[in-house]
Amino acid sequence: MSDFSALHVAMSGLKAAQLKMDTAANNISNANTVGYTRQRVELKTRYPNFDPAGQVGSGVDVDDIVRIRDTFLDSRVRSASSALAETDVRADFLTRAELMTGEPDIGITASLDRLWSSFEDLSLDPTDRTSRQAVLDELSTFATMVNQIARGLEGLRDGAIDGAGSTIETANGKLAEIARLNVAILEASAEPGTPNDLMDQRDRLIDEVSQLIGANSAIDDDGAVRMSLNGLNLVTGSDHRALTLDPTTGIVTHPTGVAVTPGGELGGFLSVYHDDIPAIQSELNTFASEAADAINTVHQAGFHPAGAGGPMLTYDPLDAARSITVAITDVDDIATAAAAGPPFAPFDATVAENLSALRNDRVVKGGSASIGESYRQFVAGLGQQTAAALSAAVSQQGLVDAADRSRQSSHGVSVDEEMVHLMEAQRMYEAAARVITSVDQALDTLINRTGIVGR
Repeated sequence: MSDFSALHVAMSGLKAAQLKMDTAANNISNANTVGYTRQRVELKTRYPNFDPAGQVGSGVDVDDIVRIRDTFLDSRVRSASSALAETDVRADFLTRAELMTGEPDIGITASLDRLWSSFEDLSLDPTDRTSRQAVLDELSTFATMVNQIARGLEGLRDGAIDGAGSTIETANGKLAEIARLNVAILEASAEPGTPNDLMDQRDRLIDEVSQLIGANSAIDDDGAVRMSLNGLNLVTGSDHRALTLDPTTGIVTHPTGVAVTPGGELGGFLSVYHDDIPAIQSELNTFASEAADAINTVHQAGFHPAGAGGPMLTYDPLDAARSITVAITDVDDIATAAAAGPPFAPFDATVAENLSALRNDRVVKGGSASIGESYRQFVAGLGQQTAAALSAAVSQQGLVDAADRSRQSSHGVSVDEEMVHLMEAQRMYEAAARVITSVDQALDTLINRTGIVGR
């Protein structure tokens, strides 16, 4: 063994300690960098030197600088984040739908109250043209408010499909970037060391794609990431496949032509488009048609001087809420009498009284509710649906926070911990430097002092 081997051993320690300090410094510098994974220097013992007395250690080598990453924690965070994104989107749209009703102060409930009151005023004096005009005005207000809510819901549904299209476009761009990083990582892996920064970038993109569309990810044997949705590949090595959305049907299609059911934000938008808003629209259409039919039935049983009463409200059966409108344009066409005559009884207010009685009469939902109760049930159901979505979002946020804390405790940088590693590396460096100093002193004695005794 060379007399100078201790210098080589100490030098390897200096290099290893320097890398440990550099890595700790890098961790501290990126403590608040989004997506950064803390790194550690892995050391390995060099092959020993053989001496007649035995094997003597030859120092230390840096095996690699690795990321402290747990794929299970990644999967847990991504799954929870995807579910949260979906519930957040639904909660947002349902909240906006509920706000459109304007209840309880300026909504349809208040309009119905004014309508029933106008019928009551008309029943007091059927000949009063002012009261007749008030009835038409309140009918118009009621129909207009129903129209506005219907158009608002249609706008929300259009917004959902627009959001879905934007989300798919963003997700497709990130899938292409993941495929590009797969290539860059594989090329970098051919050189010594691990491309940690590139892998951090890729993991951050995987997090984002999972949140956007609920895609799954797996790491192949060569280190490339494979992403899939419903079992269909989206990224394989350097290849990526873009999803497409048909804005008229709201169907998302894989390049193979197979329709897929995404999660995440996209799943939330599609749930709003296909299920949530159509269900609300259906209930509103049912309310509008039943309310109009109930009012028309009573009015058509009455008479005015020119003949029998016609419908007060009209609508398209295929789109009742958005099309409902007042059918009467002349106040004289409002039927208030129960009999046609002759002679016509101008002060007969039987039908007007019957119309005002619709405030409480159970004439809709198969005779189980009044018109006002029916609408209040609609609003209450929407409120309960919104509250459930908001509660689900809050609960899911708790799961995401818990999963993210677990991942941060494993992947994230603790400045206190890095300070400890920094001090360890400092002491290691000082000790290795001290070894070099000791060998230097020994060599100085050997070279400069040996053989001078007795001179």
